[in-house]
Amino acid sequence: MRLKFLSVSDGAYVPLVLVVDDMDINRKLLETYLVCGGYRVALSSSGVDALEQVQLQRPQLILLDVRMSGMDGYAVCQALKENPQTRDIPVIFITAENTAEAERRAFAAGGADFIARPMHREVTLARVKTHLDAYAQRRSLEGMFRDVLEFAPDAFVLTDVQGKIVQINACAERMFGYARRELQQFSLERLLPQRLKDGYSAAQGCRKDGSVFPAEVSFAPLQTNRGILNMAVIRDVSLRKRAESDLKESRQQLRELAAKREANREDERKHIAREVHDELGQILTALRIDLSLLKIQLGNDNPTTERKLQEMKDLVDQGIHAVRNVAVSLRPAALDMGLVPAIEWLCDHHARQSAARIAFESDEENIAIDEVRAIIIFRIVQESLTNIARYAKAARVLVRIEHLAGELCVKVSDDGMGFNVEQVGRNKTFGLLGMRERAIALGGVLDLESSVGGGTRITVRIPMDNAQHQGTS
Repeated sequence: MRLKFLSVSDGAYVPLVLVVDDMDINRKLLETYLVCGGYRVALSSSGVDALEQVQLQRPQLILLDVRMSGMDGYAVCQALKENPQTRDIPVIFITAENTAEAERRAFAAGGADFIARPMHREVTLARVKTHLDAYAQRRSLEGMFRDVLEFAPDAFVLTDVQGKIVQINACAERMFGYARRELQQFSLERLLPQRLKDGYSAAQGCRKDGSVFPAEVSFAPLQTNRGILNMAVIRDVSLRKRAESDLKESRQQLRELAAKREANREDERKHIAREVHDELGQILTALRIDLSLLKIQLGNDNPTTERKLQEMKDLVDQGIHAVRNVAVSLRPAALDMGLVPAIEWLCDHHARQSAARIAFESDEENIAIDEVRAIIIFRIVQESLTNIARYAKAARVLVRIEHLAGELCVKVSDDGMGFNVEQVGRNKTFGLLGMRERAIALGGVLDLESSVGGGTRITVRIPMDNAQHQGTS
């Protein structure tokens, strides 16, 4: 083997081309072409010698004669392509057989191109340049890709078809605490003892010191010079999980705070309702009695006085009626009789003030439930009936309470005009938002179903684990 060096300036890159031919005249001709083209040239006279020189010199291109004594060009090319370290080197076949079958065999063996003899310098150099440029570009892209993987913020782990680790990047070293050489031939399960093998999944990563962390993993095949490898992209989501947990806890605290404020507000309403009903109601009642007595004592002799006393009595009656309305609005007395009677009273109350027919159904006459749950469920139904009266233009409304499998289910449905649920959600309607938050505060859920012209159904499910259930039906 003989290597021809060119005189080049320091730092200049000159591609190396290996010429393999068992005829000296052919080697010299190609050497002349290539040196004139500005390339470094290595010469080999046999296939066996060429395979050895490729391992030592690592040329960027090989010009390979097809017909050689001993190992022919097809066999040499196949050997090159079977070796992961040399399979990417482009091979251009040189042959005097300018036939379709010869060309087919060349490409089948893994050749990149085919030059027929007699060769022309310009054509030969043009094809050499084309494949060298493509090879350089491919290697540049591969280098860039390796740099991207190496310095990526996520861990990259490459495994062979048997699942053995063949390479990791710098992030994987930091994430798992292993040096690269320590993981050679270990399986991916050493890093991810719990994972799903296909697609995108949550997993648990295991560090060298035995500590674990939550991870997200995606898998994809990767074509490399070693063949098909499986690439696992691993992301440590500890911080995100912690942030999600903190956010969830914060939201729960806000809901608990809102529920506490709502409970305090209900207690205040209850207190005010009783004060208004008992104190102010008693005062107005006593005043009405006094006016009735005055009318008896003074009215018979003075019609004007009698008329004035009657007007005052009527005003007191209006005040008593207003006091009762305020007290009922603040805290319906029906709540003291239990949830089912309270909802039934609420339906009757709205039916008297609405053109819609409101029906109430319950599978039990009463449900023993703590006051907090009872009030929140009552307010949700009250808000639902109020919205129906204002917007739905419904002819029929059904309110149903069921106790099923440890949870209380309340449904309010109507045959009204309905609405677009997504649009209402974007508009952040506070009435619906408030009902949903009330349900969530009790650990429950509120489902809303509606369509334009198709009516609306609100379903509330509240867990009853901490509330004693007692039916009398």
